[in-house]
Amino acid sequence: MRDSANSWHPREGTVVQAAAQMEPQRERSDVATFVTVYLVLTCAVPSNLTISALGTVGRLTTLWALLALVWWVLYQVHRTTPEAVGRRPVRLALALFLAVAIASYAVAMLHGLPDKESSPADGGLIRLLAWAGILLLIHDGLKNRRGLIIIMRSVVMMGTFTAVLGLLQFVTGASLIDWITIPGMSSSPDFSNIDVRGGFVRAAAMASHPLEYGVVLSTSFPIALTLALTQTTRNWLLRWLPVMAIAVASVLSVSRSALIAVAIAFVILIPAWSKSMRRRAYVASIGLVGAIYILTPGLLGTLRGLFTVGGDDTSITSRTNGYSTALGMLENNPVIGRAFGTFLPEYVIVDNQYLGLLVELGVLGLAMFLALIVSGLTCAWRARHLAVDNDMRQLSQAVLASLAAVAVTFAFFDGLSFPMAAAMLFLMLGVAGALWRIVQEERGGLPVGKLTAPTIGKTPGFGLLHPYRDGVDDGSNR
Repeated sequence: MRDSANSWHPREGTVVQAAAQMEPQRERSDVATFVTVYLVLTCAVPSNLTISALGTVGRLTTLWALLALVWWVLYQVHRTTPEAVGRRPVRLALALFLAVAIASYAVAMLHGLPDKESSPADGGLIRLLAWAGILLLIHDGLKNRRGLIIIMRSVVMMGTFTAVLGLLQFVTGASLIDWITIPGMSSSPDFSNIDVRGGFVRAAAMASHPLEYGVVLSTSFPIALTLALTQTTRNWLLRWLPVMAIAVASVLSVSRSALIAVAIAFVILIPAWSKSMRRRAYVASIGLVGAIYILTPGLLGTLRGLFTVGGDDTSITSRTNGYSTALGMLENNPVIGRAFGTFLPEYVIVDNQYLGLLVELGVLGLAMFLALIVSGLTCAWRARHLAVDNDMRQLSQAVLASLAAVAVTFAFFDGLSFPMAAAMLFLMLGVAGALWRIVQEERGGLPVGKLTAPTIGKTPGFGLLHPYRDGVDDGSNR
């Protein structure tokens, strides 16, 4: 009967088999598509636009990240197969950090908070959960390098968009985004993301501050450079135009933190390159500096002054003057702090996220946050040494450089108060954790089980909630 049916429908079996083979790829790309939308909402929507009724959590990027958390929780509740055995350092560090944040929030609420701190504490905890959602979705959702590459290309795409818009702002001296409005969302009437330093415009693209703009550039630069070097089958212009745009925009950002972060990322990338590649990189760097010297007279002198002005720089003195006040506030709650989000700018501005976390979450919270960053750096570092081919080694080094660049910038401003900066940090932490797991699986370090085609329609209405079906045949679909 089976042979007869096949003879009457010669193409039916082929179509069904092809659909079954394509379904795992489609499902595994769902996470990458979701994260790409998250990046677009983060970098292509002005940071000042919010749903005013929702307060500090009314940004589209925060709401989308909360959906990621819901997705991840529903998957954990409904999945029928156990997770592959293996260490998840990033996820463990995240759990510990969230535990301290929740404990700090609970203690603060029990003791009572001033009215002006109560709402920021609620919003701060919600934003932490949202960032955790996007981290967990990426960390557990990416099952192979295909999805990883999609997300990395999306990071480069949005970094390029941010760089090009910033360059246009630098040239024109105008915001260029004042006309953007979204129904149901409002903006601060006195909002301006254009600043001037040393006679040069400090662009910000869609960000609310040039420092946040610098985080996006420094995060995307090492990834753009690595993809340009490794994906040689793609068009030359498509590979190198993002690198050139992001590099030029970083220099023209007139920002100490952006320059330091890009330099650190560049230094971390160098050990993974061959000698000839290093020489070409040095020549290209000198050429970039020479071109900027010719095209923008006086800019290099302004940039040099940023690092030689010392204590005469008001942006430095405003930071250091607030340190004693911040440390004095820590004395009341030294272990778990006063709750995330309650260290308000009206008290003192320190422009140092690590010091801010020390006040808000205490010594324990800062230690857990540092452990979270170190776990991501360690995963990328170990993936670099365990990778099965050069492309993955280079990509691991790029993730390491990108994450290190973001971590450095947080010492220069309160990054978790800015949606783009926080989004890039937690996104890259999720990527580092997923990268470590993928490399282990490619090396055979984790028992991933026997891959089988999924049973379509077995769980009606669950569809998209299987973004990272692990493909282990436990007999439940028979």
